[in-house]
Amino acid sequence: MRPLRVSLLGLSLLCFLLAGCQPEDPQTSKDARKPVAAKDGQTAPSDGKSTATPVTPTPITPTTPTTPTTKDKAAPDTTPTPAGSTAFAVLQSRPDRLMVELPNRLIVIAQEIRTAPVVSAQVWIKTGSIYEQEHVGAGLSHFLEHLLSGGSTTTRSEKESNEILGRIGARTNAATSLQQVWYYINTTRPYAADAIDLLSDWMQNSTISKAEYDRERQVIQREFEMGQGEPDRILWKMMQQARYKAHPARHPTIGYLDEFLSISRDEIYDFYKRMYVPNNMVFVVAGDIDKDKVVQQIAELWKDAKPGKLPDLSFPTEPTIEQPIDVSGTADVRRPRVRIAWPGTRLAAEGDFALDLLASILGQGESSRLVREVRDQQKLVNSIGAYNFSATWGEGFFGIDADIAIAPPAAGDDPQKLVDDAIAKARQAIVAQVERIQKDGVTADELARAKRRTIAQVVYSAQTAEDMADRLARDVIGTSDPDYLQKYAAAVQKVTAEDVQVAAVRFLVPQRTITLRLMPSQGGPPPALTRPADEIDAATLVRQPFDLDNRVIVNQIRGRGNDPAAAAVKAATDPVKAYTLSNGLKLLVGRSTMLPAVAIEVYHAGGLLADEPGIEGVANATWSMLPRGTTTRTATQIAAQIENLGASLSTATGNNVHYTTATALKEDWATVLELVADITLNPTFPDDEWANYQRRLVAAIERQMDSWDGELGIRFRETLFKDHPWQTRPIGRAEVIAALEPANLKAFHAKTLGADQAVLCVFGDVDPEEVVKKAEELFAKMPAKAQAAFKPVLAAYPEGGTVIFPTRKATTAVSFGFGPGVARDDPDFAALQVMLRVINNFPVGWLDQELRGSVPALVYAVGAYQQTGVIPGFIAFVFNCKAADVDEAIKRTNGVAERIRTELVDDATLARAKAAVLTGEFLSKQANSDRAMEAALNHLYGLPADESEKFLAAVQAVDAARIQAVAKKYLKTPTIVVIKEQVAE
Repeated sequence: MRPLRVSLLGLSLLCFLLAGCQPEDPQTSKDARKPVAAKDGQTAPSDGKSTATPVTPTPITPTTPTTPTTKDKAAPDTTPTPAGSTAFAVLQSRPDRLMVELPNRLIVIAQEIRTAPVVSAQVWIKTGSIYEQEHVGAGLSHFLEHLLSGGSTTTRSEKESNEILGRIGARTNAATSLQQVWYYINTTRPYAADAIDLLSDWMQNSTISKAEYDRERQVIQREFEMGQGEPDRILWKMMQQARYKAHPARHPTIGYLDEFLSISRDEIYDFYKRMYVPNNMVFVVAGDIDKDKVVQQIAELWKDAKPGKLPDLSFPTEPTIEQPIDVSGTADVRRPRVRIAWPGTRLAAEGDFALDLLASILGQGESSRLVREVRDQQKLVNSIGAYNFSATWGEGFFGIDADIAIAPPAAGDDPQKLVDDAIAKARQAIVAQVERIQKDGVTADELARAKRRTIAQVVYSAQTAEDMADRLARDVIGTSDPDYLQKYAAAVQKVTAEDVQVAAVRFLVPQRTITLRLMPSQGGPPPALTRPADEIDAATLVRQPFDLDNRVIVNQIRGRGNDPAAAAVKAATDPVKAYTLSNGLKLLVGRSTMLPAVAIEVYHAGGLLADEPGIEGVANATWSMLPRGTTTRTATQIAAQIENLGASLSTATGNNVHYTTATALKEDWATVLELVADITLNPTFPDDEWANYQRRLVAAIERQMDSWDGELGIRFRETLFKDHPWQTRPIGRAEVIAALEPANLKAFHAKTLGADQAVLCVFGDVDPEEVVKKAEELFAKMPAKAQAAFKPVLAAYPEGGTVIFPTRKATTAVSFGFGPGVARDDPDFAALQVMLRVINNFPVGWLDQELRGSVPALVYAVGAYQQTGVIPGFIAFVFNCKAADVDEAIKRTNGVAERIRTELVDDATLARAKAAVLTGEFLSKQANSDRAMEAALNHLYGLPADESEKFLAAVQAVDAARIQAVAKKYLKTPTIVVIKEQVAE
C-alpha cells in the first residue's frame, strides 16, 4: 500500500508507473501528471492505493472551444480597478473567484479554495502539436516545453530558478498535448507570489541556451525509447494515423524521432517568440490565496508584455471514411489489445452529449453492457471500456478498448489461429452490443444511471487546488466558460433515450469502423514510428480557420455578462473525531463542508503481509471478491445500486493493509455505508463469480509485464525479497490465483475479519453523531477479535550486488534497493523523508541533477522513495536510460549515495528539502479520501492522533548531521536490479 508520505518517486516517475490507457492524447511531458484508472475497474491494484472503481475513460471537461451555453446578453463589467493598481477588465467577479483580461489580452483567473494551505499556479498556452505549422511532426511544442520549464531567462539563470523552486518546496512540471501546453508550480500558501513570478519569467524572458537545448534533446530521446515500451502510447499513435489522414492530429505530440533531431535551437526560439504571447495564454492560480492580490501581482508582472500577432491558422476538414480500416501493430504485451472506433463529432456539436452517455451505458462501470455481456457472460475479454473523444479542431472518435482473453492452447492447436479467432469473436460480440442499441435503444434505468454518474463526477472533479486550476484553464480555453462543467451536467440531463439511439445509428456506422490490433511481438521492441506517406491531397479539402487570440474567448464571456454563479461557500473542516463502537471497532469521522460529498473507507491490518510466502495473492483475491455477492445482494445488484447513485465502491490490497473505499454524494452517504458494511461482513464468494474473476485476475497479473515499469517492479521485488510476501506485488502470483478455490477466500476472510484489526473512516459533509449511530447499527456484528492475529514477518535483505534481466523493450531501467529501511513509527522516518528530498526533488535533487540535469543527460524518469509500514521496508532509487549508458548511470547514482553519506548538506539544500517534504504533506490533505486514508493508516500503524503535527515538527528539527547519520545507517550496499534492452552486436 502507499506509504503516508512517500516521495511519489519524485512526483515524476510515479505518474508513469501508474498511468493507464488514455483515450485522449497522452500528454508527452517532462513527467506525465495524472494516473488513469483501469477502464472497467477490473485491473487488480498494484503497489499503490488502487483506483479500482469504474472510471470514465473520457474526461468530463472538454479541452476545446464550443458555443456559449446561454443566450444572455449583458454589457461588459465596468468594475473599476483599485486606486494605484494596474488596469484590467473584470470578466467575472464572485466571492471566491476573480477573472480578468489584462490590456495585452492575457486572461487571468484567481480561484480561492481553502482545502489546505496550498497553491497551484499554472500557465496554459494554446500551442500544442497541431499548431506547429511548418514544424508539424517534429515535436517542437513538446521540445520547447522541456526548455522553458525552469530554464534560463534574461533575468535568472537556470540555477537561480532551481534555487527558488527548491526554497519554496515546489512540485513543478509541464505537459504538452495536441492542442495546448501547460506549466504548473504547486507550493504552499506563503510562496504563491514566488511561483507566479517564476512562471511569468519563464513565459516572457526565456533565452533557450545551447547547453540546455543539448541536454533536453538527449532527455527527449530517452522519452522516445521509453514510449516504445508503453503499449498505451503505441496504441494511441496507431489510432492517430488510422483516424486522421489530412489533419495534423495524425502526428504524435512528441513528433517523429528523425524530424525531432533536425530541429535547431534557433527554430525553437523563433517559435517561442511567435506563439508565447500574452493574448495566447491563460494564467490561473487556485488555492489558499487572496484573489485580488494575485490578480494585481500578475497584472504588474505582465504590464510591459505586448500582445503578439498570432499566425493565421486553418486545418483541413478530414474526409469521410468510406470503408472499414484495419491496422495491426506489435508491442511487448502478453495478450492482444483491440481498439474498435468510429469517427465521432466535434465538441458540443449535435450528438456529442448523447455519445458521452452512450459510452457510459456501453462500457463504463460494472453494470454497463460490454462489461456485463462481453466480459462477464461471454468471457471474451479480460477488460473493456468505452469512451467518446471530441474536440473543436476536428471530429473526434468513439472508441471501445479491450484486452482479449485467449484460451490456453491444446495439443495440436495452432496458437496464431487461436489468437485470430479470439479477436474475431470478441469483435463480433462488441459490435453486436452496439447493434442492439442501434435497433432497440437504451433503457430508462441505463440512461438515468449514466446521467447520475455525470452529476457525481462534476461534484468530485475539483477537490484539490491543482485539479481546480486545471479544470478552470481547460474550460476557459475550451469553452470560454469557467463554469462550463456545471452547464455540461445540466445539458446532459436533457438528453433522451431516443437521442442516444439516434447518435448510435448516426455515428457508429459499420463501413466507417476502425479496428486496431496491438499484437504480442515475437522479437524486440517495435520499430520507431515514422511519418506516413500522404494519402490525400490536403489542398483539395475545405479548411477550417482557427483564431487563437484570447479576444475570441473574451468576446464570448462578455456576451454572457458577468455570471456570479455561486454565493460564498461557508465551508468548514473540523478536527477528526474518534469513536469506539460497541465491538471495539474504531470509527474516525472528519467533517468537512468544502464539498457535498463523502468518502467512506474501511482498512484492515494485513494486506500482502497477511499472505504466507509462496501463496501471495490470497488477500487481494479475497478482498477483490467482496463486492461480487453477499447474503442479501448479487454482484449485479451491488454494482447497479452503487452506479445508480453515481457513487463508487472498490476493494483492494496493499503491502500492509487490505481495504474498501467508497465515495458518495452527501445525500447518499448512509446508503453507501450500508453497502460497505454488507460486503465487508456478509460476502458469499459465489463459485461462478470467482471463476469469472479468477481468469481476469490472472490476466491482470501477467499484464504487469507489458510496461517497462511493471517489468522492473516485478524483477526488483523478486530479487530484493526471498521467501517473504513482499517478493511479489500485492496483486499476487498468477499460479497462486489459478489454484485458489472459493473456500480459500472464505477461510481467509473469516480468520482476518475483526474489529481489533480494522478502522472505519467517514470523511466529508456529514453530522458525526449521525455517522456514529449508523455505524453502530451496521458494523456491530463484526467480530470483536479476528480469529488469527496479524503477525507480520520481518523481511531479510540480500547483501547487495547487481542482477541483470534481459527485456524486449526499447528502454533500460534500474532500481537500487537499500534495506532494511524503517517502519512507519520509527523515529528516523522524518529524517529519511528529508534525506530523500535532498536526493530526489525535480529538478533540483542531487540524483535529478546527476542523471538528468547534467550533460550528457542519461535518463528521462528518475525518482527516490521509501516503502514503509508496520515493518521496516526499503529505500529505492529508480531511473531509465539507454543500454549504452547504464554503467555510467549506475556509477553516478552510487556517487550520489556516497555523497549523502560523506558530505554535510548546506543550509540552503537542507531548507529546500524540508520545504519539499512539507509541501507534499499539505498537498496530501486536500481530498476527503486522502484525509480518510491518512487517518486510517495512522491508527493501524499505532501512531498518535496528532501524528501530523508531530511529523511536521520532526521534519523541522532535522539538521545536516541527522541526514548524514541516517544516510550512513540505511544507504549501505545496494541491491541493483536492471532490465536491459538487448542490443544487437
